[in-house]
Amino acid sequence: MKFKILLILSLFLSVQNLTAQEDNFGDPILTGWDFGMNFGYYFPSAFHAKFYDGSAENVNNINYIFNNKYYRDEIRNSLNSSDTFFISAMPQKMRYTGAFMIGLYFRRTYDKYFGFSVQFNYSKLHANDFFQIEVDPYYILTEPDLRIFPIWGIEERVNIDLNFSKYFHAHNEILVPFLEAGININSTRVKENMIQINDLKYSLVNVYLNGTYVPGASQTQYHIQQGGVGWGVSAGGGLKLVFSEAVSIDPGFSVYYQKINLEHYEQFRPGITFYIRLSLTGFFNSYE
Repeated sequence: MKFKILLILSLFLSVQNLTAQEDNFGDPILTGWDFGMNFGYYFPSAFHAKFYDGSAENVNNINYIFNNKYYRDEIRNSLNSSDTFFISAMPQKMRYTGAFMIGLYFRRTYDKYFGFSVQFNYSKLHANDFFQIEVDPYYILTEPDLRIFPIWGIEERVNIDLNFSKYFHAHNEILVPFLEAGININSTRVKENMIQINDLKYSLVNVYLNGTYVPGASQTQYHIQQGGVGWGVSAGGGLKLVFSEAVSIDPGFSVYYQKINLEHYEQFRPGITFYIRLSLTGFFNSYE
C-alpha cells in the first residue's frame, strides 16, 4: 500500500514539473464529451479471496462436504482408503489471480481541462489454493500418505467509478498527463466455490439450506445468491497520447480502497488496475 501511495505522489510531482514552465502550445483536447473503451488487468486484494478458502467460519465451508456420510463414502472410494482419512492442512494462501478487465468510459471536459468521468469495468476473478488430506494414518515410523487437492472460487465483479478528473498542459501537444479521483461502487456475484478430489468435484455452496445431500431422495435445491454491492474510493492517473483531434490512447492506472460485499469479508482493502484506454475525443460533440 505504501508503494501505491508513493506512486500517486510521484505522479503529482511529475505533473507539477510538467506545468511549471507552461508554453503557448495549441490546445490538443476538445472540450465536450469523450467516449472510451478500457482494456487492462485488475489486481484485487487477497483478503477478500479468503471467502473461498473453505474454513469453518465461512458461509461456504469444507466441512459441509466432509461431514456428509454419502460424500465421505464417495471420497473414501476415490482415495482407495482402507481405514480413514481427514483434512490435515487447510488453504493458507488463497488469493486472486490477476484478471483481464474490459469496460466503457465517458468523460465531460470543461474549460481549463477540468472534467467529470464515469467508467464501468467488468472482470471475472479466480481465487485458487490447495488443501491437504492424510489417508490411512498409521502411528508408526512410516511416511504419511499426504495428498494435495485444489479449492477455488469464481466471481464476477463490476467496478463503477465516478471521478473528477483533470488534464494538464505539458511541453508536448501529443503527451497530456491526467489525474482522476472519486467514488467507487462495486457489484460482486459469486459464481462457484468448489473443491476437486481426483475425479470428484463438490460445491461448497449448500443449495439445500437447512437440509443435506441424500442420494436418490427428492429434495428441493435453492438458488443461492452470494455477493452484493459495495463501495470505496479510487485515485489514479495516466498519460493521454493524442494522435489526432478525435483519437487518443490513454495508458493509466487506478488504485482502489474498496469494501467488497462478501459475507464476513466486508472490510476495506486496496486493489489496483492497469489499463489502456482507446478514447474518442469529442465523440458526442456533433449531437450537442
